[in-house]
Amino acid sequence: MVIGFPPGGGVDIVARLIAPRLAEALGQTFLVENRAGANGNIAMDAVVQAAPDGYTLFYGNVGNLAVTNALYRNLSFDTWRDFIPIAQTMESFSVIAVSADLPIRTLPELMAYARANPGRLNGASAGAGGPTHLALELFKRQFNLDIVHVPYRGSAPAILDLAGGRVQMIIDGYSLMRSAVESSRVRVLAVTAGQRQVLLPDIPTTAEAGAPGFEAGSWHMLTAPRGTPQAAMDRLEGALSVALAQPALIEAMAQQGVGARFRGQREAAAFFAAERERWARVIREGNITAD
Repeated sequence: MVIGFPPGGGVDIVARLIAPRLAEALGQTFLVENRAGANGNIAMDAVVQAAPDGYTLFYGNVGNLAVTNALYRNLSFDTWRDFIPIAQTMESFSVIAVSADLPIRTLPELMAYARANPGRLNGASAGAGGPTHLALELFKRQFNLDIVHVPYRGSAPAILDLAGGRVQMIIDGYSLMRSAVESSRVRVLAVTAGQRQVLLPDIPTTAEAGAPGFEAGSWHMLTAPRGTPQAAMDRLEGALSVALAQPALIEAMAQQGVGARFRGQREAAAFFAAERERWARVIREGNITAD
């Protein structure tokens, strides 16, 4: 299972939770190989060039699979053409959060502040063109808000500056900012999901908070290079279906702030196509580049 990020990140952690369950189900060793760089492009290029025999797989996220081809030019691969979904494995929600230094306690107050002070509100992201940047751009465009994007090299430094009041807002995963929230340095205004979350039962959804139709989160998917035998795809799909129903794995993923979410080949492919078009439209309309 090749992934496009270094060890210790969210994709790597979940991949390493899933791999031993697949090994147990199929009686084969599953190795997680980290090939970090270029938003997963190095890893994806390696998988495309591997023999499509079911033994080399790509485990990616929304940024790798749904965003890459709209963001980068002159790639050696196309995610839709060259990667076949085996199954979606997880989904996670994000939150809209502000620095505690900002005198704002609700999402409508944040939106009103942005409209009354165009260009004065800074929104952090984990990097230009990544999922947190695209979520911010979608939020801005959907509600006609003038918020300045401030990209960082990862979520950790972005949240550190949010907690320190050097930027005012972010749309990112809750697990990453949990300690800053619990220490009252960051305030969560809404969850970007269709329903309230167990970890934050008192925090409204974006729809409840006054931003209907806005949802943004992350997901992971196990894929294979085009040409992989259907029998191998079917075995992997079946093993994932069993693994993702195991209470121990569900609990282990919950401890990381993510939810187990199984979509098989057909449903995953339809979801993948919709997500790819959704984020490509945001990139086109926002004139976003990876620079």
